[in-house]
Amino acid sequence: IILHSSSYDRVTNALSLAIVSMAMGMEAYILLTYGGLNRFVKGHLEDEENTDIGILEALQESIAEGHNHSIEEKLATAREMGLKLYGCTNAMDTMGIALEDLVAEVDEVMGFASFIQIARNASINWYI
Repeated sequence: IILHSSSYDRVTNALSLAIVSMAMGMEAYILLTYGGLNRFVKGHLEDEENTDIGILEALQESIAEGHNHSIEEKLATAREMGLKLYGCTNAMDTMGIALEDLVAEVDEVMGFASFIQIARNASINWYI
């Protein structure tokens, strides 16, 4: 999964896709780039910016009622299941973000060529 968007609903969907894939016996890898990378800077996982207010309110209500989970909860579940999370080197350089700025769940930094090596034989690829 290449996660370009910082929109709350798209980030939570990317994590949900990873969780379902791993529950079905597949491996899951996410490359964080630009907006998606910004979401994973420490202290910003649950930010409301860059998300349609109607969708955000519906998600917040669903989380409060126990029908959905927050990004932090989904990230914890995905990591327990084996999700590998990478920061895009180019996006990090462009935006002045260091690995130390990112949440601890980000495994390492890599460029597109390295990520494509991982994804080249994947059954499913998503760009979100």
